[in-house]
Amino acid sequence: MSDAPMLFSRRASTDARGIATMLADSLHGALLAGFMLYTFVGTRPFAAASVAERVEGSPLDRFAVFALFLLALVTLVVHHRAALSLFFRNLPLVAFTGFCFVSMVWSDYPGLTLRRALLLVFLTTIAAGIAASLQDLRRFHTWWFVGLTGVMLINLAGTALWPGVAITDIGVRGLYTQKNVAGLVAMITVICGATWMLGATRARSVGLGLLMLVPALLFLVITRSKTSIGLTGVAVMLIAMLACAEWLGARFVLLMIALGLIAVTALLGLFAVYDFDLDALLTATLGDASFTGRDELWAFALRSARERFWLGHGYGAFWDVGLAADPLQRLEPGTWLGDVEIGTINQAHSGYLELWLHVGLPATILATLIVIGGVFSGMAQAIAGPMKRPARAAIGFMAMLLFLYLLHNLTEATLFMRGSVLSNVAVLCLFALSRSRSLANEPPCGRG
Repeated sequence: MSDAPMLFSRRASTDARGIATMLADSLHGALLAGFMLYTFVGTRPFAAASVAERVEGSPLDRFAVFALFLLALVTLVVHHRAALSLFFRNLPLVAFTGFCFVSMVWSDYPGLTLRRALLLVFLTTIAAGIAASLQDLRRFHTWWFVGLTGVMLINLAGTALWPGVAITDIGVRGLYTQKNVAGLVAMITVICGATWMLGATRARSVGLGLLMLVPALLFLVITRSKTSIGLTGVAVMLIAMLACAEWLGARFVLLMIALGLIAVTALLGLFAVYDFDLDALLTATLGDASFTGRDELWAFALRSARERFWLGHGYGAFWDVGLAADPLQRLEPGTWLGDVEIGTINQAHSGYLELWLHVGLPATILATLIVIGGVFSGMAQAIAGPMKRPARAAIGFMAMLLFLYLLHNLTEATLFMRGSVLSNVAVLCLFALSRSRSLANEPPCGRG
């Protein structure tokens, strides 16, 4: 009896598995590329959204997100085992997203909540599809760095070609609607590059990484986004400290703890010099105790949040509800906030207050704890995980972004806000970090 049929059967089976793997990788690549294009470039780069457009939304955005959502569903079916595991590992995140959708029941504007919560659901599903199909953390990290560097080059080229559109009186906005978003994308790129270089195994890769960081650093500076520049400095310092701790060992860790205690003591002493008056201390150190007028906005947002303490006004049903119904219409003229043109302000400039306005305090606490859990999980894996350095560097990148996500929401509102750059990235990081442990024993196929 001939062995030829058996050999042919084995070869056919191997070929089928190879084709299936190639198709699965193609799905992951297409979904990741689409997600990054939508998040960091958008459907209409260099365009400014009008107040009316913010209310109604963009049909082109809806089409792009829905197409990616369908692709994500196919990806989740192909990777159904990983998807099922991802679902159970992220039950709090899934429950929170569902709660945002259900909030249309008590929303002040159910139609707006339905549209905006659906966008959150679709983007969450897209992030889950990318995480479920993730196979190699180093390659994932590399594609992020390459893609973001490309975005930085597009921004710089666009700024040079259309300065009247890309440059404003307060800083460069590039292809985005404002300078703060531009600074945020530059910040993400710098952190991605810094952590990618830590995971490099060759000196040539480190040199290439430094060269790729130049456009991001240049764009970050010219945006003049103080929040993003400050957070980037904090992140780079922490990344350097963690790298030194790994290379130099316990003595360096003890030195950092001692320096931290000295810094806390100095801060308390400075606080005492100003008679424990926080406003006086902030004025002396920052020059503005009001955080450029945010204190008045925070007070208004807090009063409005207390009106719907437990469940909020409905997801996406507070700002951008039309000029006639704008919440700032309630204010009397004569104050900075009351005199601002209606429609100009569309966030509380605090992610925690903002989410409280939308879905109530308990859900806001849950959302915050979800992100904090992601930070601790990521840092534990990055510092003491069983993976090799390139994979741990990718995990460190995601954990650092989640940490900055918490800090960023002290003065900006991106905490699980549909469609915002940092929210999209943070949700993907949460899913990817929950899956990274299962990738620990898989052989890496990324290079560098």
